[in-house]
Parts: sequence; C-alpha cells; structure tokens
Amino acid sequence: MKKTALFIILILTAIFLGSIVGNGAENITFLQWLNYGKSISIDNVSVDLIIVTFSFGCTFSINIAQLILMLGAFFVYTKFSPLFTD
Repeated sequence: MKKTALFIILILTAIFLGSIVGNGAENITFLQWLNYGKSISIDNVSVDLIIVTFSFGCTFSINIAQLILMLGAFFVYTKFSPLFTD
C-alpha cells in the first residue's frame, strides 16, 4: 500500500510540476520545446433524461516537460520503493 501511494504521489507531482515548467518555458526561446505537447478531448457527450440533461467532457493534455519529469519520478520510485514495505 505504501509503495502504491508513493508511486501515485510521485507521478501526480511530476505531472503538476511538468505543467508549470512547460508553461514557464513557453516564452524562453531555447526552452520552448519543453512546452510542446498534444491534447486529446472528448466533448459534448450528453445524456438527456427528459427531466434533467447531463453533459460530459474531458480533455487530456501532456507536454515534453511532463514526460521528462514522469520518467524521473519512475526512476526515483525504483530507487526508493525497496525502502518501503507493504
């Protein structure tokens, strides 16, 4: 359980920090490549139940900085996970 929690925390932190780094590097000429990314979205999935209508949408986006930091998080996880016992 502790190893799973460690892995999830490291990956979520890497995604969050990668987003910040990517957006921060957007205006720096030699670091603009860190903000290059792609988005996948699902828009306007609607369910009409006559009384109420539900509308759902979801967008996933990832950039190079997030990928690099997620690889780093995985490396940190492999080094520190043996220290934790379930």
